[in-house]
Amino acid sequence: MLEIFYNYGFYGVHVFYTISGFIFSYVYLSTDEKIGLKVFFINRFARLYPLHFATLIIVTILLFVNLFINNSFQVNPFHFDNFYHFILQLFFISAWGFDSGVSFNAPIWSVSIEIGIYILFFFLLAQLKKFKLWLAISLSFIFLSLDKLGLSDYTLFLECARLFFSGIIVYYITKDVKFNNLLFLVPLILIFLSFYGNFKTFLFCPALLLFFVLLENKIKKDIAKTFFKISGNLTYALYLLHYPIILSIIIIQEKFNLPGKIFLNT
Repeated sequence: MLEIFYNYGFYGVHVFYTISGFIFSYVYLSTDEKIGLKVFFINRFARLYPLHFATLIIVTILLFVNLFINNSFQVNPFHFDNFYHFILQLFFISAWGFDSGVSFNAPIWSVSIEIGIYILFFFLLAQLKKFKLWLAISLSFIFLSLDKLGLSDYTLFLECARLFFSGIIVYYITKDVKFNNLLFLVPLILIFLSFYGNFKTFLFCPALLLFFVLLENKIKKDIAKTFFKISGNLTYALYLLHYPIILSIIIIQEKFNLPGKIFLNT
């Protein structure tokens, strides 16, 4: 039953990129107030860095615990847990192309890439407010072209950028649309089409986002709104904490020589 989450949970990162584009639009494109670089940077730093730093230290301690208990610093042979990659992690640039692969609290790679998109978004703020939907669509087309034509080696960056700007497109589409129940057919049809043939990530993610944005109009009870708000605020913490938990389980498993099938059996 849980196998589907293991096999396809990776796509949660893609949905995260898309939601981020929508949220940033909602916060920064819905106001005429000019946002300075200092304020923008402080807001992003306060939101992202403290937990990143905390989990980086936790994982580092756990690696030393593993060295003490199991005589091995490396838990995953495909990770690069060394001083150089620790510095990359410290400066939040662990997936900017300077690395040899994932390291320490591995899931942070996706947030590291998105920070680059945040910077791009900030410098495009004025133009996005001016040209709105058309610029978001044009940029998405440019990212798509660069990727398909193989004109850039930064595939992950382009992937994140396309999804992030698809979230901006959803924001502009829904911004002034008058709600109607028939509108639910649009995202449902798009979601269906995304599964037709090969799975189409870049169709599925914005369609799923569009569905939930429309669904918000149907949520009237405060308890439901509170639930979604709390759940939304927990996502970043859950995402960064799940690897330290896995790491702890592996250390215990190796220490007491427990059978690996406990967590390897699908």
